[in-house]
Amino acid sequence: MRKKKEDIFVIILAAILVVIVFGIVFTIITSQQQPQNKLTATSTIITPKTPSPTISENTAGGVPPLTYDKAASQKLLDYIDNRRALSSSDTFAKANILSLLPSGQQSGIVYQSSNIIIEYISSADVFQTEILTTDIQAAKNEANAWFREHGVSQKGICTLPVEFYMNHDVANTMRQENLTFSPLPNGC
Repeated sequence: MRKKKEDIFVIILAAILVVIVFGIVFTIITSQQQPQNKLTATSTIITPKTPSPTISENTAGGVPPLTYDKAASQKLLDYIDNRRALSSSDTFAKANILSLLPSGQQSGIVYQSSNIIIEYISSADVFQTEILTTDIQAAKNEANAWFREHGVSQKGICTLPVEFYMNHDVANTMRQENLTFSPLPNGC
């Protein structure tokens, strides 16, 4: 009789152990099937930074802080969709600017000041310039001068292309000015 009780006890322990092992295996398998939110070195996330003139934001009753110039926005889209060839000097200047990216990075900030942040977006092959000041023309002038100092021609600034967008908080401070904002650089 004692032997049977020991055998039953061992069988119950073995069954519990088998259930635990199957539970662990099931957990591992289901966690591998769920999409991972981790980024790898080859992951590319495209985050549009330039607000679309047709999208209204959920602030102040759905009214965006700025109105984007529709014709200028269309022209910018044309520069992006229908790429023009860069001159050899502009191609060389672009390569020099891209060498300012952090080592091993394909996208990132190439210039930053208190007025602007110029960032290269590899996936879209554009330079986005965030305006951090209410003096829009001064910010555009600074960005223009920076590109010119790095060897890009005035035509090349348009052709790269370089696009501008307002920092959201700054745009909100300008809400009452009824401003129409152009995302294009000077002279484009």
